[in-house]
Amino acid sequence: MTSEHPAILLVEDDDFAAELTMEMLAADYAVRRFDHGQSALDAFAGLAPDLVLLDVSMPGLSGYEVCRALRDDPTVGDLPVIFLSGMVSEEERLAGYEAGGDDYLTKPVAARELRSKISLALSRYAERQRLKSDFSNAFSTAMTAMSSAAEIGTVLQFLRTSFNSPDYTALCREVLNTVGSYGIEGSIQIRGRQRTVSYAADGPCSPLEESVLSNMSRQGRLFEFGSRTSCSYDHVTIIARNMPRDDAERHGRMKDNLALLAEGADARVVALDSGAALVKQQQTLMQLITSTRETLHEIEQLRLSQHAESSRILQDFRDQLERLFLSLGLTQSQEEELAELAQQAANRALALYDQGVAVEERMENLLKQLDNTGGA
Repeated sequence: MTSEHPAILLVEDDDFAAELTMEMLAADYAVRRFDHGQSALDAFAGLAPDLVLLDVSMPGLSGYEVCRALRDDPTVGDLPVIFLSGMVSEEERLAGYEAGGDDYLTKPVAARELRSKISLALSRYAERQRLKSDFSNAFSTAMTAMSSAAEIGTVLQFLRTSFNSPDYTALCREVLNTVGSYGIEGSIQIRGRQRTVSYAADGPCSPLEESVLSNMSRQGRLFEFGSRTSCSYDHVTIIARNMPRDDAERHGRMKDNLALLAEGADARVVALDSGAALVKQQQTLMQLITSTRETLHEIEQLRLSQHAESSRILQDFRDQLERLFLSLGLTQSQEEELAELAQQAANRALALYDQGVAVEERMENLLKQLDNTGGA
């Protein structure tokens, strides 16, 4: 097509008919004429016409043969082709349609009819192209949506499996396997409370890779350098080494997916660290419970020993008191009064012992509660 008028390729061996046709169309179309089918086919690629007018009966290739050749060329597609022929039989019309023509006009054709047929054919062609474009866009959008859904599904699968990752190393493998499923080569660094680990798909990172990962952790959430993209959260940095920069749409999706993976991995690191801290607390608590129980046992043994010693001392005191009564020459009532005072003192001592037993029982109950809290 020129900048002003649609371009028409006219293939007509009759000079008079060709001249007449060109005069009919000169005001609205840019017409290029060829007098043989083969010469038109040879020049077709460089012309890029919007419509082809074909005479049927020509030396060499017929109009039908030229039309079939055009239809067999994938670069031509469904470009409108109108036959102009002096043959008016129904068989000839059918032959034209079978060859791939869009319309069949018999000579001599009126100028108004020819222009109307050409305008209609161009309009139909433009509408077909628009529909094709709409379909192509819709198909592309659908395929993109399907690809995006599949990629998000991969991220969701990672999130599910990462919940079961028992440690940093297993989590690194899950992340790298997921990144690899996108056709991306990557490496990851996890910086947790327990330690820092750095892995690539083939194993632990080299010292240089570790230093690059550590440096990228300070470059913000997303950072691109060359064909690489890094994504960092507080405890995780992922570097993708071969991002699809030649495909802007997929490149954008991959960055989003990378961010989701890094965020999910970061959350799992926090959970692992919290779990490890809880286990450590439980271990410390159990050690404290064990130590306390041992101390209580020692106290109990000491208490029993003290009780036995106290009982012996009290008994010795009674015996000494009775012997003293004999030497003091006390009356019966005085002896009974002193004996009563001694018994009251003994009872108070035993009461203190019973209080110690109650304290021990309360401590034992507390230890049982701590056992339950610690998961023992």
